[in-house]
Amino acid sequence: MTLAHAGAVLTVHSDGAGSVWITARWIDGHPVTGPASAILTATAAGHRVGPAPLRAIGDGAGTLTYAGQLPPGNWTVTAELAMPAVARCDASFEVGTAAAPATVTCDSAPEQVPPAASVPWPTVILAGAVVAVLLAVFLVARRRLW
Repeated sequence: MTLAHAGAVLTVHSDGAGSVWITARWIDGHPVTGPASAILTATAAGHRVGPAPLRAIGDGAGTLTYAGQLPPGNWTVTAELAMPAVARCDASFEVGTAAAPATVTCDSAPEQVPPAASVPWPTVILAGAVVAVLLAVFLVARRRLW
């Protein structure tokens, strides 16, 4: 992931008949292209699907699809993108003969890069001096014992 993109946004789609797919876009709007790794988990009244891998389809527009079909019911779907960025989207929709297609977009916060731990130079110098003194004391004491 480049710093220009700074995070991903997932959209979960359902055709109402059981097909589910996601589109992954960078926060700046560009599609996530290249290798991607995502899973889908879905639950509805006693049914559970997944975690199941989502497979990229060849359009290069960041579309990943669930290979199976969800049976009729009111489904809660969670899609999780693990690579090239971390993102998650929870969606609820109905699947059945009268169900309408649904689209749910989940905004993701930009990934937070933890600040690099820095140790002030005086601390490093002092620690080095303490180690040098302890080593010298050890060597002198060892020499006197022999």
